[in-house]
Amino acid sequence: MPRRVSFSLLYTFENPPEWELPWDRLYGSLLEQIEWVDRDLDIDRIELSEHHFFEDGYLSTPMDMAAVVAAKTSRVGVGINLIQLPLNNAVRLAEQSLFVDALSGGRFRLGVGMGYYQPEFAGLGTNVRHRVGRTEEGIAVLRNAFSGEPFAFHGRHYDFDELRVTPWPVRPGGPQIWVGAAVPAAIDRAARLGDGYLAFDTTTFAHYFAACDALGVPIQQQRANATYWFIVAEDPERAFAHAGEHFMHLINGYIMRGVYSDRDIPLTEPYTRPADALADGHITLVDAAGAIQKLNADVTRGVIDFSLLMNMPGEPADQVAERIQYFNDNVLPHVEQSSHPALTTV
Repeated sequence: MPRRVSFSLLYTFENPPEWELPWDRLYGSLLEQIEWVDRDLDIDRIELSEHHFFEDGYLSTPMDMAAVVAAKTSRVGVGINLIQLPLNNAVRLAEQSLFVDALSGGRFRLGVGMGYYQPEFAGLGTNVRHRVGRTEEGIAVLRNAFSGEPFAFHGRHYDFDELRVTPWPVRPGGPQIWVGAAVPAAIDRAARLGDGYLAFDTTTFAHYFAACDALGVPIQQQRANATYWFIVAEDPERAFAHAGEHFMHLINGYIMRGVYSDRDIPLTEPYTRPADALADGHITLVDAAGAIQKLNADVTRGVIDFSLLMNMPGEPADQVAERIQYFNDNVLPHVEQSSHPALTTV
């Protein structure tokens, strides 16, 4: 039976110097927006991401913010997309995850990734060279902790005798663990270890599904998410005129940290004009009809879950709220339903 795919709003809580607000005002305005989404709209989940030592204050404590969001909402799911598992102690992360899941009544979903930026690793006392091992062992620790049973672990990065993590899971197996990946080896790992796949590149879905098939992962456990930097408006060009500088700040932050340096044509220099960043395809700028067409194409590819970053860094919350309302009213009702078996187990 066809079912509706799910949609999340992704928040980074950045506060760039050129548009800086007092931190209490920034957090307050975005949390008010999240409460409005929970109360009045049809968005399914609020998601949070993690980075450290960004000059614009990119959210560094997503689990703390997840607890705040859980306490302030009653309907929407609360997700992490994503936390850098090698930068976090997996036992502590298990405690935090089970706490947020209990606080939210089982609405929490954990997304993990390996990270990539050496200064974050150095600043938090680990090494980027260990990220694969810490990720694999970390997921194993989380799975054991989410069982609710006592367990011991003896590996290279985690080595401890029997313990039992509390609080107990509010549902069998605890929160789902989705894994973010961008390159083939990491996508294979997501298929092997994750309850779902968080895609950074929408051309990689076929690789993920093929990897799942090769591993014998049942189709009802093959869950794919697509993340978009999304500006959807009745007049998208006018909207970009207001949001473009904020979007350029977002993309430049990743360029300066080397995210795009290994492309066939490396992208290493920050943009100086928003129009150039737009022309290079880093953001989806569409009206309702264009958004529906793009989302439906991904549903056809097997995507069952979408994460939308609509709040550009430093952009006024009320300006973004207009676009969120437009998306809710003019796009959501028209996205095709999916018969993918995984929708019964999300």
